[in-house]
Amino acid sequence: MANWGMISTLTKAMKLRFPTLLAPISLLLAASLLTGQEAKSPDGEQSVKPGINKSFLDPELKVEDWLKRFEVESRETFHERHKVIKACGIKNGMKIADIGAGTGLYTRLFSKATGPEGWVYAVDISGPFLKHIVVRSQQEDQQNISAILSPENFIPLPPNSLDMAFVCDTYHHFEYPKGTMSSLVRALKKGGTFVVIDFERIEGKTRKWTMGHVRAGKEVFLKEIEDAGLTFVEEVKLEGLQENYFLRFRKE
Repeated sequence: MANWGMISTLTKAMKLRFPTLLAPISLLLAASLLTGQEAKSPDGEQSVKPGINKSFLDPELKVEDWLKRFEVESRETFHERHKVIKACGIKNGMKIADIGAGTGLYTRLFSKATGPEGWVYAVDISGPFLKHIVVRSQQEDQQNISAILSPENFIPLPPNSLDMAFVCDTYHHFEYPKGTMSSLVRALKKGGTFVVIDFERIEGKTRKWTMGHVRAGKEVFLKEIEDAGLTFVEEVKLEGLQENYFLRFRKE
């Protein structure tokens, strides 16, 4: 059954900042916390790696534990965060989706970079992560952030609503990549960009843990994204990214 106590807590927190999103977020949150029901894409797509998101779907997830893993200098995408933001080419007023927002590291940086005329959608499958993002956005008076609870198989954002979608160390967690990418492409405006940062997976070079955790290498993910309808633009080389790669795509 759903954890209604946690739903209530998150709902109250969101009501203070995002009253217009209250109903859909509450509904999505309730649905995502139901156990014993395997999500499937509308076309019957099967999971490419069952169980990979089990820990993030836990309603008792402790955000503090993940902060110690995600927001530490030893993690490349944290240490190089400012270079990553610069490479994204963000402009004032842009509407950006941080897909797999986690603890909200890049959500907060995007909020500052887009300015008060811009907007950032923190999208995640984890209710506790989104609660953390909402509370912290209140503490830091970042008023251009919306928290969106997402099913595992699609991104619940309106068509043609995004200038950029950003996925950092999360694409390999797309358990239903076809459905997720199809909905993400619909949400992008024509000319919109998609940035994906993920782990290199190279036999004999990549760490054993990464080889077991990440289901495929860069070439496979690049083809999946192109097959979804996006055009590959470039691989951005950042000196501080050794274990990760940075790919940019565009919606034609």
